[in-house]
Amino acid sequence: MSIYNQLLLVAFIVIFIVDLSGFTDTLLDIVSKVKGHRVESLRPFTCSLCMTWWCCLIWSLCTGHFTLPVIAFSAALAALSFPLAQVFIFIREGLNRLVAVLAKWLEI
Repeated sequence: MSIYNQLLLVAFIVIFIVDLSGFTDTLLDIVSKVKGHRVESLRPFTCSLCMTWWCCLIWSLCTGHFTLPVIAFSAALAALSFPLAQVFIFIREGLNRLVAVLAKWLEI
């Protein structure tokens, strides 16, 4: 598998975990309870742009593909993290709508 495909998959996984899964909200709640006051952000762990950038760089280092084009591709994926998250949300909402329509259709 090409390093570019691998980085794209890494970006998808990171964006899902940070923006859609609720993991970062749970992490912030735990840290807030430990510190005794509300913590708003734990960058890079609560920022999909930051996490995509660092995870892609670490992945490319671990696989031995740390080159300038790979760094540029990682930067592009990080810059596109918010639009990619919006595409995920759009797909999720579309599937939710489809399931609701199918459920209503099956009730008849």
